[in-house]
Amino acid sequence: MVKREEHKINNQVRKLADSFQIKFCGFTREEDVQAAIDAGVDAIGLNFYPKSPRYITNARADQLVRAIDKRALVVGVFVNEAWETIEKMQSLLSLDAIQLHGSELPRSVPPSAHATSIIKAMPWRADSAEDVKMATDWSNNTLGATLDGFLIDAYDPVQHGGTGRTSRWDLLQTRPLPLQKSRLILAGGLTAENVVQAITIAKPDAVDTASGIEISPGVKSAKKMLEFVAAVQKAKVDGRAWLAEHV
Repeated sequence: MVKREEHKINNQVRKLADSFQIKFCGFTREEDVQAAIDAGVDAIGLNFYPKSPRYITNARADQLVRAIDKRALVVGVFVNEAWETIEKMQSLLSLDAIQLHGSELPRSVPPSAHATSIIKAMPWRADSAEDVKMATDWSNNTLGATLDGFLIDAYDPVQHGGTGRTSRWDLLQTRPLPLQKSRLILAGGLTAENVVQAITIAKPDAVDTASGIEISPGVKSAKKMLEFVAAVQKAKVDGRAWLAEHV
């Protein structure tokens, strides 16, 4: 097991050499959190969408945040949730960033949230006017919320992420204009076996996976997490750090 001090040093060295970041999402167990940190993950996502198989209660989230113990960034994942609820959760759990994974528009985030780091998750489909408008609205947002990046996930008409379906990497090979102002986090069916190819084609600034490191929804595999991080490091990418470093 990697000691906290050793992990902090190793992670800092890795980030100095390579600003590309890795986020693992959908944790439900402390042992998986520890395995992710040992593997060298940069950010951990906690899912607060009740219909998700990876959903966790506030009490469970508190236990996981304590297990993370500031050794990785904590991202709260919400789907079309009232901002008052999100704000309460952010305060209660000291979330580093908020991932909005529904049909949220910039106006759903009040100007008072100007200091909140926002990740907007959305699909990117060929010839989709809906996707272009969503990205444009968020890119041109002047209401005060900080957009730290777009998380591009595979489209599903019912589920909001975690489907295991791959995104259309080829549509991102030339960065679409509405996505050029913000960092791009690539998600959607990423595994240790395909993440290098995905990075090579889409050239994202970070990658995110849930199902690609799991035994079953919410139950992670330490082996798969290690293999995923190793594959990303071998890709020798140069992305832009999409969330502030821990002090």
